[in-house]
Amino acid sequence: MYDVLLIGFGRMGYATALDLVDSGYKVIVADVRKEALDLAEKELGVDTYHIKNGFNWVGNFKGKVEVAASSLSWPIAFQGAKAVVEAGLNLTDVTSLSGQDPTIIDEIAKKNKVYAVLYAGVAPGMIQILSGAIYRELGGLDKLEIYCGGMPMNPEGKPLRTNITWSPIGFLGMYSRKSRKVVDGKIVYVDPLEDSGTIEIPGEGEYEYFLSDGLRSLLITFKDVPYMAEYSLRWKGHLEQIKLLRDLGLISKQPIQIRGVEIAPIELTAKVVESKLSKDPKDKVLTLVRGTKGNKQITYVNATYYDEKRKLTAMQQTTGLTHSRLTMMALEGKLKQIREIGAIYPEEIGLNPKLFNEYLNKMKEIGITFTKIESTLD
Repeated sequence: MYDVLLIGFGRMGYATALDLVDSGYKVIVADVRKEALDLAEKELGVDTYHIKNGFNWVGNFKGKVEVAASSLSWPIAFQGAKAVVEAGLNLTDVTSLSGQDPTIIDEIAKKNKVYAVLYAGVAPGMIQILSGAIYRELGGLDKLEIYCGGMPMNPEGKPLRTNITWSPIGFLGMYSRKSRKVVDGKIVYVDPLEDSGTIEIPGEGEYEYFLSDGLRSLLITFKDVPYMAEYSLRWKGHLEQIKLLRDLGLISKQPIQIRGVEIAPIELTAKVVESKLSKDPKDKVLTLVRGTKGNKQITYVNATYYDEKRKLTAMQQTTGLTHSRLTMMALEGKLKQIREIGAIYPEEIGLNPKLFNEYLNKMKEIGITFTKIESTLD
């Protein structure tokens, strides 16, 4: 018997597993890559399972684990999450399911009498929890603005003025597809680089932002909010360079032929970008969630930096450790206050004052804290 089956042992999965093991939970790690499993055994001392093909194997763990924590890359995240709940296992998922409909997972989970904690990362994830808290504290929202982004501590001399501490193809994909926001109560699709600007982050300075598709479950749960938008943050000067890449077609998903081989330009660019930008792990993640109701405004701010002691990037901490902490809350039965079967969305934690305080305390234990700013508009 295991407490957690961790599926996917990449950067984020490593952080999730590390925190769970350090907290005394019994974990088994599953991955298709033998080198990843060797690392899990060597560094964390956990049992491992070598994935050979697809997700038919997941059912083998029914009755042997309390929860499956999925940390798969976005192209297969939805397929993996679906397989877990179809097999009758409880689920926590960090990857955000890309653009798929989460109600599909909800329906399957209810049918199989299991729960599915979705969007258990940073954006989406942490930002939804904070959004839920602001909604509750203000008694509703007229406007919700979310800003979150990972970047190097020092951008100087780095191509694109950034580094990548998560999936490179997921990083580039943010600029190649339209993103959703809510205007006058309706969902609209907008070119991410056409909705951009600069914002001052308290204590951190001024950064660029561009529209990203991180609202996710808020589009389902906050249908009464007339304006919502989620933006990604970058160092100033980044967007001009990324726009050049896009204009040249280097992040296009439309395949082209090179010497008889068909390849999507974004796949080639992702490989090049990963080799050039992944070498500096010293990063920070900045988060600002701001809600307005009438003339009252509440803002939550977090700044997380590279952890020299644990050698964890800020992105691993805010994403992977949010996943581990929400998995712990699920294992402890805390999330049954929301529901016992079906999908659980992170904003529902923020909407519950007891669960929100529990989340804040669990994150504080690992050094992630939030500053709350209350203000009155003129």
